[in-house]
Amino acid sequence: MMQTYRSGKSVLAQWGLVACLTLISMLAQIDKNILVLMVGPIKHDFGVSDVQISFLIGAAFAVANIVMGLPAGWLADRCNRRVVISGAVLLWSLAVISNAAASIFLVLIIARVVVGGAEALISPASYSLIRDGVDEGRRARALSVYTMALMLGTGLSLVLGGPLIGAIEAAGVHSVPLIGAVSPWQATLFVIGLVGIPLAFIVFLPKDPGRPRETGDDQKHSLTDIVRYLSNNRAIFLPLLVFTVALSMVTSGLGSWMPAMAARTFHMSMREFGLIQGGLMLVMGPLGLWFAGQAMDKKGKSRLSDVAFVGVIVSVVVTVLTVSLCLARTVTTFWVVDGMVVLFSWTFMAVTSTLVARVVSSSRVGLIMALILVLNGLIGQGLSPTLIALAGEYLYADLANALPAGMATVFAGSGIVAIVAALTLHRRFLKRQTSEGNLPAPVFSGEH
Repeated sequence: MMQTYRSGKSVLAQWGLVACLTLISMLAQIDKNILVLMVGPIKHDFGVSDVQISFLIGAAFAVANIVMGLPAGWLADRCNRRVVISGAVLLWSLAVISNAAASIFLVLIIARVVVGGAEALISPASYSLIRDGVDEGRRARALSVYTMALMLGTGLSLVLGGPLIGAIEAAGVHSVPLIGAVSPWQATLFVIGLVGIPLAFIVFLPKDPGRPRETGDDQKHSLTDIVRYLSNNRAIFLPLLVFTVALSMVTSGLGSWMPAMAARTFHMSMREFGLIQGGLMLVMGPLGLWFAGQAMDKKGKSRLSDVAFVGVIVSVVVTVLTVSLCLARTVTTFWVVDGMVVLFSWTFMAVTSTLVARVVSSSRVGLIMALILVLNGLIGQGLSPTLIALAGEYLYADLANALPAGMATVFAGSGIVAIVAALTLHRRFLKRQTSEGNLPAPVFSGEH
């Protein structure tokens, strides 16, 4: 397949596009995670149970996010991506603001569903824009920077969320314009939602990179077409999907159970845990992603096998570190190992998105990245926490450290699967490279 790329995109314009998309993704992570810090006052104001709260902060968001995943990819491949992103930010910001007007718990649930569905629209369109708007020589770094938003947004919500709520409460804010009397947590959500409205339009500051003109491609693909395309190229995409989902199980399981593990093993308060963990995510997470991007841009500019080798290293290191973290017996060891875990934990998404951007045509990137994110949600976020709970309850029920033992077991198993998948991917790219010569990365056609 031949492609004609637009020329004349300055380095500043390319990084400006990445910066805007990263800022928007950070806002999404903050809006997603800030509600966790408001569980206490929400329970008090609405008189709901832990089960109802768990549905609010978990399933209401996750189900909507997953359901909208594939439609989001379809929109990213067919529509104006900047309009999709801007509309999504506006929609979820208004949904966050609506929490301030909630007088019954059902309103919170509906708002959470809207936030989850709207946020699903962001990533496929963003990956597609970066794929088309950033030169290949710096694309891995660009995708790594964009992935930093996961760490930065979550870290900021942990570090600043509590103080923000406290500051609004201390200031005696008990009402907001157009709505009237509110609780401090509602006023906090109102402020955060308002911030999103002007940020919805920053995506229009960088020039639209457009889409490359591609021959041999009708540039309009249904989900059936994408599934057929993946099947025809399964030698590459099957190990890539397994690699991504397996490491998603590790990171999602760690995020779900690590606070409880820290509390049970080291009697750590949630405030202490949130401040330290948030700080690590703000510093170590971006650092690791930047190094991964540098490694892939430096060594993988023309060889996909080197990008896949970064995936092998990530798989091995994440597996060893997460198992070691679960086995830590002192607070110092716990935080030192955790710092290293944060350094590497999300680099797998930078590897995956870089490989997809380099081997997939522009007209397919949105749907394929959406499919990857949906699988991560269903299997990684959906299955991993339950597997850990089952392992702890049925394999280590007689042990005092049943939870960390269950976590270590699931992480070891998932990590081994990821290592095997990454090695397979590396070997297959190496084989293609040997047979085709040291040529630029191919864009795989729909034919096998």
